[in-house]
Amino acid sequence: MIGFIKKLYDKYRLRQARNRVVSRCCIGNNNIITQSANIKLINGSVKEDIKIGSYFKISGQIISSHHGKVEIGDHCLVGPNCCVGAVLSVKIGNYVMFSNNVTAIDNNNHPVNPVDRKIMNSVDYSSPYRSWKYAVAKPIVIHDNVWIGRNSIINKGVTIGENSIVAAGSVVTKDVPPNCIVGGNPAKVVKMNIDQEPRLIPDVD
Repeated sequence: MIGFIKKLYDKYRLRQARNRVVSRCCIGNNNIITQSANIKLINGSVKEDIKIGSYFKISGQIISSHHGKVEIGDHCLVGPNCCVGAVLSVKIGNYVMFSNNVTAIDNNNHPVNPVDRKIMNSVDYSSPYRSWKYAVAKPIVIHDNVWIGRNSIINKGVTIGENSIVAAGSVVTKDVPPNCIVGGNPAKVVKMNIDQEPRLIPDVD
């Protein structure tokens, strides 16, 4: 009986997650939406501000504030506990994978000026002064076929080149060239010209 109730509850949670995602963005076909998936539209944003392609799997959350644009291509993954957020723009290409606990937000989340921070901290949590509108923001661009490892942070204004890898636990503060591996805090190039020879050979009938 307990197992049956749990199945019903899991099914309900999955339906709720699907409704949260589908109703709050423009999304393609053949997508996988898990129970933890969430999309937030805040401070006037609308579903047209978030555009997602097909064959997409989401377990984390995507946030648009003040009409910030989030664009995600086909065959992408946003893993558990990830957060993708925009007040300006986050553009993600095709075949981009976010492992668990990755953060890619195009702003500082708070004012840099110390006086402004005091003002922010003195007002109610519902105040507009606590919104991303008052944080410094710059667009993020992640090109095709990028892998971003677990617990990494992609800072505002960063562009990551095609085919590159961000090693687990990295903090990316500067642009990443195509076809390389970066790691560390702050992230630096640790390998250029990743081997292009395929090793995963598909089965052939």
